[in-house]
Amino acid sequence: MKKYFILTLLLFSFFKNAHASTFKVKNETELQSANSKAAPGDIIELQNGEWNNINLHFTCNGNSEKPIIIKAATRGSVIINGKSSLQIGGDWLIIDGLLFKNGYNPSGNVWEFKVGKKVANNSRITNCVIQSFNNPNRMKDNYWVALYGKNNRIDHNNFINKTNLGVLMAVILEDDRSRLNNHSIDSNYFGIRKPLGSNAGEIIRVGVSEHCTYYSNTKIVNNLFEKCDGETEIISIKSCGNLVRNNVFKECQGAVVLRHGNNNTIESNLFLGNGKEGTGGVRVINEGNWIVNNYFSHCVGEGFRSPLAVMNGVFNSPPNRYLPVRDAVIANNTFSNCTPFSVCEGSDAERSVAPKNVFIQNNLFYSDKQQVAFQYYDKIDSIYFSSNIMNNKISKTIPNGFDQKAISVAKVFDNPFPFYTTSESKIMLPDSIMQQASQRLQSGLSDRIGSSNASYFIALEKQSQQLGIRWNLPQEIKTLEAKLPISCKDANEVYAAITSKGKSVEIILTGNEYRFDRPLSITQNAYFSSNKQLIRFSSNQINSLFIIGANAQLHLTNINIDANQLKTNQFIEADSSGSTIHFSININNCQFNNYKGASFLTTFRSAYADLIAINNTQFNLCGNLFTLTDELEKKGYYNVEKMIISGCSFSNNSGLILGLYRTGSDESTMGPKLIFTKNNIQNCNNNQALIHLVGVQHSIVTDNQFSHSNTNNIALQYDDTVRAKHDQKNNSLVNTGTIKENKFVNNLK
Repeated sequence: MKKYFILTLLLFSFFKNAHASTFKVKNETELQSANSKAAPGDIIELQNGEWNNINLHFTCNGNSEKPIIIKAATRGSVIINGKSSLQIGGDWLIIDGLLFKNGYNPSGNVWEFKVGKKVANNSRITNCVIQSFNNPNRMKDNYWVALYGKNNRIDHNNFINKTNLGVLMAVILEDDRSRLNNHSIDSNYFGIRKPLGSNAGEIIRVGVSEHCTYYSNTKIVNNLFEKCDGETEIISIKSCGNLVRNNVFKECQGAVVLRHGNNNTIESNLFLGNGKEGTGGVRVINEGNWIVNNYFSHCVGEGFRSPLAVMNGVFNSPPNRYLPVRDAVIANNTFSNCTPFSVCEGSDAERSVAPKNVFIQNNLFYSDKQQVAFQYYDKIDSIYFSSNIMNNKISKTIPNGFDQKAISVAKVFDNPFPFYTTSESKIMLPDSIMQQASQRLQSGLSDRIGSSNASYFIALEKQSQQLGIRWNLPQEIKTLEAKLPISCKDANEVYAAITSKGKSVEIILTGNEYRFDRPLSITQNAYFSSNKQLIRFSSNQINSLFIIGANAQLHLTNINIDANQLKTNQFIEADSSGSTIHFSININNCQFNNYKGASFLTTFRSAYADLIAINNTQFNLCGNLFTLTDELEKKGYYNVEKMIISGCSFSNNSGLILGLYRTGSDESTMGPKLIFTKNNIQNCNNNQALIHLVGVQHSIVTDNQFSHSNTNNIALQYDDTVRAKHDQKNNSLVNTGTIKENKFVNNLK
């Protein structure tokens, strides 16, 4: 009887699978036909090759025992490019092995768990890639992944190089069909998102402010985030009941931010800052949020990007501002060679409500450098510190709750891993919190000091190197492309050289006269130099001499130019098409004389440079020089991440020397950053300030000499809506206007 029963099961299984079909498709028509015919257990197989301008829509339905699989014939060999997208509006579907590369969706999101009004449930995207799938206009906003429905999974995928505006992955909670969703975002690689120059550069956002009181219950576990520098929020939690566990954050300029929503858990994550500027940890807002058993190594961010930032709240706050911190648990974490953590962060006239019922205990703090344990900016009488241990390099900020002890050190990731063993510590939390611990945490709350032992995080880091799809990871190639020098004696030869093939061109100006009849379009890395002999530039009326494009570099070295007959509006221009991003300009050891255009360098609205560096260069008898003043929408946009003007001479110039604007009250970026040092400004005048900084996040203005410039007016003016950091030192003003300071200016000794 038993044998007969087993035989019946085998036959049932055989006949059940025998009816499954495989649809091998090679174009959109066949794909649509397969979607309409597919039944539970079927496979839709996409033929290898490039699928250009394709909208993949799947509305078929599998079931829990027999999902429908839509897969590449060979993983990574089905390449989706052009104007393309993927939408899933069915249940129990599995998408496997697709590569989205070098295209974009002009009308919406790249992957979406929704077709029309039908959301997907119990569906999965795995072993897939989105790489450089960006709208050419960086200001066009979209998501790479929009998660709707319930019980969906995103796993073992790579997401690399998003450059346009918009969150990379968004969990949408717009109605009950997508709340309490239990989505899993796991085992993925998120890599290399450069600073966006504005808000909306998050990697993952769960909910939005208007839905922040709803429970999402999304799990973000076992992912690797590497060099995710888009903005201050790597993960932005804006809903309740989410879990962020066992992730590795490697050299990311930002933090996991509990922006809105309650009862979220940040547990057993590894934050490897490696000393990179702006690397943070966790920012805490709202109620009932727990940060437990995490390891923070060499995270050196400050302010909002501190390794731990417990925020002040807004009285009667609307959902989109800052609800006060209440009932937080921050326990069993280790901070190794990090900057001090911050309590009551952001305290100001609006954010005036201090945290309440916050338990900070059994944490371990170790540093090789002398520093304080933490900084606080408001009352902390309702924050309960206990059993926190620190080594003798760290001094107490308050008398109680921190003890200096000898701390043992192990070697992890070539860095010290501090640990402390004692039988004296104990958890001192209300019973209501202890009762939650066994349900919220992997192993409950521990009496130990600091996080798990070194072997736990060694295993976590080693495991992270196998996440995502390893064959698709970007390779950082350090070798420099050889540049064949091209000597150009006139403008025609310059035009010919600038259109030569290759990623780099080196142009040596050997003539004395260059007459231009159209702009020089810089779409590659262009290096211009001469032997410093005087060169005369002239032109008919054209808008700009140089127009720089996306991802291009313009280098001007050892050039002495008389521009008296050059009739352009700008000497160098980055246009406002929205596509001119991540370029750089380097000018070194040059002279510019008699330029009469509207501006020497103008970056129009939406253009964005990684670096503009001007060194050891002279500007004589010119007008406006550096005009980065077009971002007036009050959205926190700006035109350059880092600007350096050093060792330069400005003589007899009439107009603005530097205008650098970032308007609005957004607080999500590190830039722009300005270094203005060792410059000589003589006989320069402007109707307004010579140098006007609006919303610059960090400036260093040191060792400059101003003489006979803008008398009875303003030499340097700072304007800020949100907190900034301006360092001044050793600036000399002789017969020169004033410096108009604000409360963010630090006059260093």
